[in-house]
Amino acid sequence: MDTIAIDFESYYDKKCSIKVLGLLGYFSHHEFDAYRVSAIGDEGTKFVGCPKTEFDWSIIKGNRVVAHNAQFDETLYLYGVDQKWWPYFKYAQWVCSADLVAYCGLPRSLKGATAVMYDLEVDKSTRDNMSGKRWESMSKEFQDEVDEYALKDSELCLKLWQDLEHKWPEQERQISLANRRCVQRGIPIDTELLKKSLLEINKRLFEAENSIPWIDEKPTLSRKAFNDECKKMGLTPPASLALTDEEANKWIKEHEGKYPWISAVRNYRRINALKKKLESFEHATMGDHRYYGGLLYFGAHTGRFSGSGGNLNLQNLPRGKLFGVDLRSLIAPKKGKKLVVADLSQIEVRTLSWLADDRKALNEIAESSDIYEYFAIRFGRWKKEQGVLKEKNPSLRHLVKTMVLGCGYSVSAKKFAMISGMSIMESNQAVYLYRRKMAKVVHLWNKLQRRLHVAYSLGEDFNLELPSGRSLRYGRITTVLQYERRNYMALVSKGLKKVPMNLYGGLLTENMSQALARDIFSDIITRLEKKGLQIIFHVHDEVVVEVDEENAEETLELIIQEMKTPPKWLPDIPLDAEGKILDRYEK
Repeated sequence: MDTIAIDFESYYDKKCSIKVLGLLGYFSHHEFDAYRVSAIGDEGTKFVGCPKTEFDWSIIKGNRVVAHNAQFDETLYLYGVDQKWWPYFKYAQWVCSADLVAYCGLPRSLKGATAVMYDLEVDKSTRDNMSGKRWESMSKEFQDEVDEYALKDSELCLKLWQDLEHKWPEQERQISLANRRCVQRGIPIDTELLKKSLLEINKRLFEAENSIPWIDEKPTLSRKAFNDECKKMGLTPPASLALTDEEANKWIKEHEGKYPWISAVRNYRRINALKKKLESFEHATMGDHRYYGGLLYFGAHTGRFSGSGGNLNLQNLPRGKLFGVDLRSLIAPKKGKKLVVADLSQIEVRTLSWLADDRKALNEIAESSDIYEYFAIRFGRWKKEQGVLKEKNPSLRHLVKTMVLGCGYSVSAKKFAMISGMSIMESNQAVYLYRRKMAKVVHLWNKLQRRLHVAYSLGEDFNLELPSGRSLRYGRITTVLQYERRNYMALVSKGLKKVPMNLYGGLLTENMSQALARDIFSDIITRLEKKGLQIIFHVHDEVVVEVDEENAEETLELIIQEMKTPPKWLPDIPLDAEGKILDRYEK
């Protein structure tokens, strides 16, 4: 089997772009044109030219195709086949070198990956200069420059694949492919509700704008204009307007009744952000009433998935109604279909207990119908003979749940007070209690801290091995002195670049726990795909499947059973899951 690197070059501008329109919205835009394709093969292929009239697509037949963003290039190839722009040939596989380099701990972009791998600076100015230019309007010199640029991208894509593919396990390749198929299936959208939601949000934005006195004279969100208006009214403006600022919240509550423009200023940004999310849904929803967005494999350092940029991130949709709009309820299948939504229960509590080798906790979790009742008993705050905690004392259960979820990664009492809403005294007591009763977790923090120090002292790359066989990679550790204290630092990949991360035992524990949760969930995704289920998207530890109405109950049962089944490489972790059948997405 040969390997051929493929790279499309296409028309784009500010309005006609993936960022604005999503994949299929971009491809179907009246300005779109895939005017160039380059191909470099390990069998000697070297081509750049028009994909519609000049390229012999038969060379991909039975072979492996690699692209640096297969979500774009494979989807464009398949879309072009439907549009009869070029013929279909069955390839053996289409793999993504961007996903590969992300797995290997390199920046996702071709420019970033080649800079780290080969100390090579890739000039992307040609791509920038292609904005707004059609092929036929380019000068001969610039056309030659574009061809050279396209060939170079394919050459580097193939080289990255050849140098790194042996480090990418087959299971991870399957996860990458399953994620791509989710995106290509699209998400069903209630387009009528989308239209009504856009009308509602525009009305709310209009009302907010007209409540702001300086709307036509100064920038809407000008802090100076806000402060000047406060002084005019005899008010002392707060230092911050952030939603998380307690003093600001107190000040706004005191004055917003008399001065409606105060809350209008604060809400304007949120309403406008919500409007952009609705517009993103609108732009990327096709005539088949399905939204085609993006979801990145290995979008975070831990390996977790992430949104693909732009104004809409399916991994972080607001919950419930906000300014009269519920984004989640827009996701709704057509008549005769249902959404089956299921998620892993308390997965990070389970992965943390496994990593800490807390066998007592794992055994109790496996047997307990409510793991927070078990922890309440372990913390000495509840006794079995008192009855069912959830029914008898829900406020205590909430407190214990907050402790279990908030204290597992060596959080300070001060920070836990902010998270939980407790006083500093209450927070100190809660953190102390957790650490005293969860000694194995504390031991794990300390063990990882020692390993970090040893790697730094020896000048070695620092890696943390996971049960799945992969590792969290931190590279060489450096230190900085802050407040007369030495802090360990690492450069880790975040999207397109490397960013500094301050490391300590608690954070390393969190990274490992989240990474293990990701590996378990990803294993489940591939198993569900192999059973023929149509996953349309997934959020953190939740999977969403679209099914025929008559198969919904059976599918839910199958999914729950599969999610409760641990991976073969981690048979002793107790998993649980819950789910429901929906006409509209919620939570």
